[in-house]
Amino acid sequence: MSLDGYWDAYERTLRRIVDEKPANLAELKAILDSFSSPSSGAAFFPGGADNTLWEALTEADWQITWSQADYLWDARSPSGEYIHYVEGDVYPGRYEQERRYTGGAPS
Repeated sequence: MSLDGYWDAYERTLRRIVDEKPANLAELKAILDSFSSPSSGAAFFPGGADNTLWEALTEADWQITWSQADYLWDARSPSGEYIHYVEGDVYPGRYEQERRYTGGAPS
């Protein structure tokens, strides 16, 4: 795929999110997987562009509920399901809850 083709596909993916308004992670994953295979999370969508997944989700009626940076945030879907985004990887649940739950090395 050419560089222009990559960015066209990137923008089409964001437009699909806005237009289709996925109601939960499963629906969002179906859209994101058409652009890129998952990495370590349930789905993957890279950052680094003028338009972002954060903005597309907000336009699609999701709510950003927590953010530490543009590469680390939580969102709640219209159906009430939470996801967290870490450097392109999309995971189910809230980041802060998952981090507290896994909590580092055992004592």
